[in-house]
Amino acid sequence: MIIFLSDLQKEHLKLLHEHSAQVLVDFCKLTIDFLNNGINQKKCAIAAERLNVPPSVIQNLIYALAYLLVEGCKHNLLETNFNSSLAIAGFSPEHQQVLLKLYNTKKKEISEALNLLQQSEASYQDLLWRFEIQVASQNSNEEIIPMVAMDFVLSTPKKVSEHNEDHSKVNKESSTISENTINKTIEDAKTASECQNIISHVLLQCDLPNLLHLTNRLEEALKESKSQHVRKVQRAL
Repeated sequence: MIIFLSDLQKEHLKLLHEHSAQVLVDFCKLTIDFLNNGINQKKCAIAAERLNVPPSVIQNLIYALAYLLVEGCKHNLLETNFNSSLAIAGFSPEHQQVLLKLYNTKKKEISEALNLLQQSEASYQDLLWRFEIQVASQNSNEEIIPMVAMDFVLSTPKKVSEHNEDHSKVNKESSTISENTINKTIEDAKTASECQNIISHVLLQCDLPNLLHLTNRLEEALKESKSQHVRKVQRAL
């Protein structure tokens, strides 16, 4: 897969083609800072003054770079595909190496953040269990059946907080970055994962034969998840 930028995004990145690789490195730092903490107006103003351009040009450039990174991570692009995307976007071989290094360095962190932002289903957190058996009874002539009581602790993330006022003021035509990815920062995603989860409990009681059946089915599912077919589907998704 190749990332194709719009003409407007290419126009935003055009400023980088006119400067050295060191300037691109500085913009990579600004882009990572933007992904982690949101846009920094002060830093954008300083960069704009140095390059003698309006601050809005700097912001749009950062948005376009962030779009490249996020799209690459979202689709889990290989180095060759990401490099081809950079070449089509008009980057020189020297600039491609800088951006490729940034992509490889931050790919895991950004991918994890995207996964947190898209997560909506409950996930397993813990399991509490106890073995229950009736030791004696004068009123029951039936065979005493041991039971296992289980408490499944599940965690469901809340919706990540809306992006700040700075993001809402950005001209929609100047940025085509997805609202579910860039407008919500990596820090927001981590906060949603670690501090804003809804904890729920699912209680289950079953006898030993049913517990054994459940265990066997889960082991079959785990084994199937490691098959070549499932791995191909995961890569496709």
